[in-house]
Amino acid sequence: MKIIGPIAGIGSRLRPFTLSKPKAFINVAGKTVLEHILNKFENTFDSDTELILIVGYKKRQIIEFVKKKYNSRFKIVFKEQIPRGYNDDVPFFWGLADAVYLAHERFEGITIDSKDKDKREGALIFLADMIPIDEYSYIMYRYFESDVDGIITVMEVPEEDASSYGVVLVDENFIIKKLVEKPKTYVSNLAIAGPYAFSHSATTALLNNIKKYLDQRNENTKEIYLTESLQDLVDSGFKIAAVNLKQGILDFGRPSALLNGSKYLLELYSTKKEEYSQLNITIDKSFIKNPVFIGKSSEIINSIIGPYVSIGASSKIENCILENCVIEKNTILRNIISGSSIIGSNVQVENISKDNLIIGDKSIF
Repeated sequence: MKIIGPIAGIGSRLRPFTLSKPKAFINVAGKTVLEHILNKFENTFDSDTELILIVGYKKRQIIEFVKKKYNSRFKIVFKEQIPRGYNDDVPFFWGLADAVYLAHERFEGITIDSKDKDKREGALIFLADMIPIDEYSYIMYRYFESDVDGIITVMEVPEEDASSYGVVLVDENFIIKKLVEKPKTYVSNLAIAGPYAFSHSATTALLNNIKKYLDQRNENTKEIYLTESLQDLVDSGFKIAAVNLKQGILDFGRPSALLNGSKYLLELYSTKKEEYSQLNITIDKSFIKNPVFIGKSSEIINSIIGPYVSIGASSKIENCILENCVIEKNTILRNIISGSSIIGSNVQVENISKDNLIIGDKSIF
């Protein structure tokens, strides 16, 4: 099984944070979103697993980081997605389908002589801003133990939110009959959640479907969605099941969702009081309402912090009241009262009383 990770996009919904870093590099509870994703793979996949990362925007940051942290944990392959154009020097791409297709060479020349090998030589595709709460062992169990050619994980969403997602229609056995990308009228509340797993034969068929759409591109073509090629896969007779994630998924693709995801991670990775000394954390005349994560060498002075606050390393928080916030590294906050806010790295802000702050990296107020 090969893992394909398209992480080339600019993360426009997370601007201004993605002006200076890839969207998967937002830091929550002491780790980047990409680290949280890749660390979950370690619980299920061994070190011989091939990890194919599709890079583009801020590619050097991603390549250097992944090589340093994961070179001994996976067999890493990088493929670059070329932009289809630029807006004010900011690249934009052909979309998820184009990114997935860039892995096609890694599936060529493989001889499949049994159904078991067909499944083992397939692909798992993940998205860079989605983390399933369920372990990948559960997802892979559903894939290997079901008599299907592949699975697509789904989650139930409110009817009024369904138009923001790709959704699926299923039969009584949860076999997918139809996929619709961001439907204008209500189709289903089963939204595509992120991880997909396909057999080798289904993967190669999917890649061929994508190539058909890529070959039809012209100057008026916009983003190439994966949903169309998946529908072709279903229409050609491949049996693809929808797997409803039991515990749901953490979505880090937009600010409000990022704060919700942060709450879950903070429950797991809250900094304990007995760790303050070894992490060189200074707490002076302050009250910490857990769950709270506090990065190394940070100072909290005369403040009330929490619940659900993530503070990056080497930050200084003074005379503040903060709740449900993500604050990245090397940030200085003084006299701030805020909730439901996201504040980037290397920021200096003083004298603000306001909720829902969105402050990008290297800002000074």
